[in-house]
Amino acid sequence: MRIAVCDDEAVCRAQLLDIATDYAEERQDKAVVFEYFSDPEELLKATGENGFFDIYILDIVMPGMNGIQLGQALRKSGADGKIIYLTGSQEYALDSFRVRAFDYLLKPIDKNTFYTVLDEAISSINIKKDRVLVIKTRDNNTRVTFDSILYALLDGRSIEYHLVGGKTVESTTLRTTFTEAVSELLQDKRFTLCGAGLAVNMHHVTAVESEGIVFTENERVLLGKKACRELRLKWSNYWINEED
Repeated sequence: MRIAVCDDEAVCRAQLLDIATDYAEERQDKAVVFEYFSDPEELLKATGENGFFDIYILDIVMPGMNGIQLGQALRKSGADGKIIYLTGSQEYALDSFRVRAFDYLLKPIDKNTFYTVLDEAISSINIKKDRVLVIKTRDNNTRVTFDSILYALLDGRSIEYHLVGGKTVESTTLRTTFTEAVSELLQDKRFTLCGAGLAVNMHHVTAVESEGIVFTENERVLLGKKACRELRLKWSNYWINEED
């Protein structure tokens, strides 16, 4: 589990280093590795060179690019990790919602609160990574994680599962309705039905436009205006209640 910490204040980084070191020692089963950055550009460069982190702990108030802007840049680049903000107040609550923040840590950081928030974030990540869907295809049975599915689309009498990374898996001919076929996905709160033939993973939606949906990696699916209005509300509610 890779965790990035970005704070321009040396004193705060030192405090976090102490708490994080204790956390890693006491939670060895979670195999966490912390990396520290004093500048947002350094963090963005690191994600470009070494891949995305699982969790980002970001100070909100930083010179140049602040934490909200950094979160937006990470989301735009495709980063889907949990974002935990460091802040002295709750004034940025609405802005943090727009970048899908997991939680806040108020400064000065309380060790017990840090442990609780990080435990919850890691647990949430592990649950989502572990769930698997078995898709029956013409050649074999293909296992894909729920987390890797952007959306499932009815195509004639089969279902196309569009995955992170651009891969598509096509099912065999349906012998039930689309809704019944994707019922396992719909039991997971990340997924919602859009019309009669589209199931969307809201965790991978980056924007709901007037007539379409934008996913991570800028993949788009056209959708009617009414369906988009309904999805926009579901999507907003999902991020408000995502960790309940």
